[in-house]
Amino acid sequence: VMRILRRHGIGPPIHRRAQPHAGHRRGSRGADRAPRIVDVGCGSGSLARRLVDGGHDVVGIDISPAMIRLARAKVPEARFRVASLIDARIPRCDAVVAVGEVIAYVTSSRAGSGLPVALRRFFRRVHDALRPGGLFVFDFIESADRRTYPVKTYGARGWAIAVRADVDRAGRILTRRMITVRRLRRQYRSSREVHRVRIYSRSAIAGALRRAGFTATMSRSYGRCRLMAGDVAVVACKPLARVPHPTRS
Repeated sequence: VMRILRRHGIGPPIHRRAQPHAGHRRGSRGADRAPRIVDVGCGSGSLARRLVDGGHDVVGIDISPAMIRLARAKVPEARFRVASLIDARIPRCDAVVAVGEVIAYVTSSRAGSGLPVALRRFFRRVHDALRPGGLFVFDFIESADRRTYPVKTYGARGWAIAVRADVDRAGRILTRRMITVRRLRRQYRSSREVHRVRIYSRSAIAGALRRAGFTATMSRSYGRCRLMAGDVAVVACKPLARVPHPTRS
């Protein structure tokens, strides 16, 4: 994500340390302020930490108060607030990032094979908040080839996680059931989570972005970082020239 931002002129030159007034963007802002990045679905602040260290002014948004508390402790230089992407107010900015399948958590049952109204409105709010030439970087789940996936396990020293996924093809919903085990000193603690996420088609995402006023490219990776199987990365740009919105539906 950092490379994508730099490639589009958002942020200070590579290797430059974070500092006040870092960065310069052709035609969209002066050199006297850092580029503002809005991190939607910021979680515990891992990406926000890297963005701040890279010289960006960061605003983080997450629906979980617990995650926001962790993010504030990890990145005291950034600003954070609790909100859902469905109704979050997005400040004027140079880029919006929503990485880690954030938009997949909009699971309105009335979406059918298209996009929920709330998600289409979110795309428009992002477009309106971005300065000309600004970027919207996110990813989504495009496919799940099998109805039920075998249990997959991941782990390292001190922790392990087991994940089972089931696919409802009619409703285009992927349900992931996870069990996490962590070692805390001489004890082990386990927790269970269920995540329901929506599968979207490229054509539906592309159409909604186009109607919101974006030009977009899609791929299976963020630069050299490949996504999980079935996920798609999107880099959408708000044109520099002022153009009328297409008819909104």
